[in-house]
Amino acid sequence: MMNKDFLKQVLSGEKRLIELKHVKFINVPVYDELAIKNMYPLAKEEPNLMLYFPDKLPKGRLPDRDYFWNIFNTINEEYVSRLIKHAQD
Repeated sequence: MMNKDFLKQVLSGEKRLIELKHVKFINVPVYDELAIKNMYPLAKEEPNLMLYFPDKLPKGRLPDRDYFWNIFNTINEEYVSRLIKHAQD
């Protein structure tokens, strides 16, 4: 997820990184409802979450699935748990 533009934003304080020891890792089941192509557009509406993602991605690219879910789970663990539970029902 690191590119030069994102790194510049981190160094200027516009974006943030999370220390690895603070990341709440999660293994999200592979369901269509939880696909990044479905979830990322919704996540883009959450300013607190988007602090950890670049503003621009190459055309046709999405964030890495593991990175996306680990950051999302770290920021809002309860909400991610509800999403997974709902997808399993």
